[in-house]
Amino acid sequence: MAATQLETDGCLILTAIDADWDYKASKPGTWPPLPRLNSIEFHPGAASDRMIIKQGSDADATRFDSGAVESAGDSRIKYFNGARVLPYIDYGDCVLSAGHKVIIELWRDP
Repeated sequence: MAATQLETDGCLILTAIDADWDYKASKPGTWPPLPRLNSIEFHPGAASDRMIIKQGSDADATRFDSGAVESAGDSRIKYFNGARVLPYIDYGDCVLSAGHKVIIELWRDP
């Protein structure tokens, strides 16, 4: 199991990530194959957690890097303003503690 996944009101919420996570294999049925994103938000479980999300595969460019956080309350967010992003989490590049959460938010046209 790569993550616990919940879709809610234009957001995809990932928790308990314990393996690689690939949008192409895990996307909700109503989401597009190449989504336009508003943001990616990382809520760490503990100090020194780090989330890295790449474009499409583990060999592609990094689109989000939280850096090592100071504490569990040190959330990070990156805005994409409608850019097309194909999120891929390479678990081996991340440092994750219990209680972490990633929120991927779809872009909504104004």
